[in-house]
Amino acid sequence: MTQTATETVPEQDAPGRTRWGVFLAILAVPTLVVAALLALLIAWLFTDDSVDTGVRKVSCAEAFAYGGAKAPTGVRDLACTLEAGQGFRYEARFLMRSAEVSAWVAANYPDGPALHNVQCEGTDVYACMSRGPAAGRSGSVQIEAAQDSSKWSEVRYKAFTP
Repeated sequence: MTQTATETVPEQDAPGRTRWGVFLAILAVPTLVVAALLALLIAWLFTDDSVDTGVRKVSCAEAFAYGGAKAPTGVRDLACTLEAGQGFRYEARFLMRSAEVSAWVAANYPDGPALHNVQCEGTDVYACMSRGPAAGRSGSVQIEAAQDSSKWSEVRYKAFTP
């Protein structure tokens, strides 16, 4: 009796066969990363950045009235904002003829103080004034005038709750 030995050969993959599962898993990771980055970019483009600052544009009459003043006439580039945090902080920036700045301050604050040129902050500031809250007013005032050109000054007016 002759016995034939049968040898079992383990099943082998045919040459050139691709393992699609591994290939798709490797391809899915960068695809998901790119999709997430695109979603973040689109979300960033459609968000309103001014929401986080707490600063909004207001009428200049409101800003000057908070500090007990009237808006100047004959000025250029007048822009006013309000920053509401723990208190109110109104700010107005404008260009005014340099010769008229002192007269405007004196007309709005006849009981003083007047503009002065000592102890002013900033190297470009040539005149400034600080005033605490006046009777019946809740706002303190700071005014700074900086030379913009030979005839014009940039005036920064701030009225705020101390």
